[in-house]
Amino acid sequence: MKKRIVILGLIFIILLGLSFGSSLKVKNDETIYVLLDYDGKIKRMDLVNWIEVQGQGNFKVVKDAKYIKNPDLYSEGVKMDFTGDKLSFYGNVKEVKNIYYKAEVNKKLPLEFKITYKYNGKVSNPKEFLGKSGNLDIEVYIKPLEDIPFRIVMSTEFSSDDFILRNPEDFMVMVLGKTVRVTGFTYPIPDAKMTLSLRSNKLKVPDITFTALPSLPPVDLSMGQKLKEFYNGLDGFLMLNQAHQKILKGILDGLEKNTPSVPQEFLTLPFILLSYQNKAYFISENLKTYPKSFNNLYEFIKSKAENSNDEDWKKALDLANDVKKEVEENTLSEDIKKIGDFIGDLNFQSRKAMDLLSTSLEGLQKMEDLLNTMLYGGEIEGKKLPGLVDVEKDMKKAKDTLKKNVDELEKGEKKLKDWENKLKDYTFIGKVEGASSTVRFYFKLKEMK
Repeated sequence: MKKRIVILGLIFIILLGLSFGSSLKVKNDETIYVLLDYDGKIKRMDLVNWIEVQGQGNFKVVKDAKYIKNPDLYSEGVKMDFTGDKLSFYGNVKEVKNIYYKAEVNKKLPLEFKITYKYNGKVSNPKEFLGKSGNLDIEVYIKPLEDIPFRIVMSTEFSSDDFILRNPEDFMVMVLGKTVRVTGFTYPIPDAKMTLSLRSNKLKVPDITFTALPSLPPVDLSMGQKLKEFYNGLDGFLMLNQAHQKILKGILDGLEKNTPSVPQEFLTLPFILLSYQNKAYFISENLKTYPKSFNNLYEFIKSKAENSNDEDWKKALDLANDVKKEVEENTLSEDIKKIGDFIGDLNFQSRKAMDLLSTSLEGLQKMEDLLNTMLYGGEIEGKKLPGLVDVEKDMKKAKDTLKKNVDELEKGEKKLKDWENKLKDYTFIGKVEGASSTVRFYFKLKEMK
């Protein structure tokens, strides 16, 4: 008997575990409806809460309800218990059970609205323009009161007989017959302003709805890592730039210390050689005429020796015969001419050398100018180019700017991560134990005419 009781007790505990166990899946969906006054202040705020229970068996759902007042249940087969700061629901589920209730809310909203009207460019109260003709700008200023990102969708529709939309570029516009649907969205980070510009012969304020969803902004940080890598790589670029500067400065120093210079003697060498060449040719020509001059002298000595017994004239004739023979056999004139020709060749080579040296010096100067341009910047073929020194300065400025951007990027990444953690199962009214949550806000500005 005792054994049977123990078995029955175990079965009861198992069944109880199935009824209230973790096999049930619960979703908590909160929608907060806010009715706005003409200036954006809150007139009324209500909660419509949909709780979905999936599974089999009995359930108990408990919600944090410290911001709830006067809840009304709209689901059959569910019991509600509102005690203290807890709102509890009991029932039985077969696959899916939907729980709907409505309640008033006594919690401050996470968003603040301020609505301003400009009639023909002047700030006005609706009473001053309703029913009149002209231009109307409805300016909506939205500011978050909590560190939670929201995507705000502004939507309205009106008849094309009533209004002309003056700023269609700021919205997505759909025209269905005479009905004009206008939709725009923004992220109030840190705040936002949306303007609806209308024209009418009989002005009114159309129904406008603002849907606010807790949502991360569409920020693409995929390039963040590449930006960081590029920033870190700038050090390498700077070192490479500095190394190139060092090399160029070394080359320029070498050119300045070892710049070839042409001695003054070398500059005048071609002219000196030309002078010696002319002298050599002059001597050569004179030597060619010398035998004729000497022959006249020889004939004179010969006649004196033959017509006289003077031994001196005979000795002079013998000497003259030796000289005559020497002069006739001598090639000194041609030798000197060859020397002149050699000097001429040397003069030609020296002039060529001077031309080559001038060209080389000009090339070296051009090379030095080019190196200076590469180093300090300048103009090449009409184009102004920065030098490595300027590039280094610009790179350092760019690095400082990038450092600020990287710092801001890291702050942004941290902020997005923080928001992501806050948005996990975010609830406005209160959590449901063991449930995933979704929250949306509807702000309504009712038509005024």
